[in-house]
Amino acid sequence: MIIAVGALAALAAGCSGDDGDTTTTLAGGVGGTVTSLPDAASGGASTTVAPGAVTTTIVLAEPVIPTWTIASSEEGDDGSTIVVVLDPASYDSLTDIDLQNVIAEVVDSEDPVLVAHVVDDPAVAGMVLLDDTTPAQNRRLDRHYLARLEDGFRIVFLGPFADTAAVVLGS
Repeated sequence: MIIAVGALAALAAGCSGDDGDTTTTLAGGVGGTVTSLPDAASGGASTTVAPGAVTTTIVLAEPVIPTWTIASSEEGDDGSTIVVVLDPASYDSLTDIDLQNVIAEVVDSEDPVLVAHVVDDPAVAGMVLLDDTTPAQNRRLDRHYLARLEDGFRIVFLGPFADTAAVVLGS
């Protein structure tokens, strides 16, 4: 492990393009001397990795939940059936995690929700509740009907996400 970390530090120092002295400090008190392979820039110089307190911090961006509107809502005894339309202008790409986050947000804001249908085309919003659909409507649903919340807790992925396994909301 120390050799791998040291080799990485040596590579980073050797590839910096700076002909001056380079000190690389790693967190965790790792220290030692690593000799890099000779090349024209470094002339075969060695790099010392000394114990230190520099820590690399990776900041992950907060997830951006696509904006959505409710196209329709029908109240029932056990909860509402809601059709949610995503705004495609609010995201560059869409994942199953994004869909889970949208459904969670809908359930939190519109409680109690028994069924939620998520689409990304307003023209498809009315189709998800139809009992009988035409072949043309089915093709459009296949492209734009993305997910469905069933029984208030199970998320089933559809259309472009149909290969994704169903998940339980909040798990």
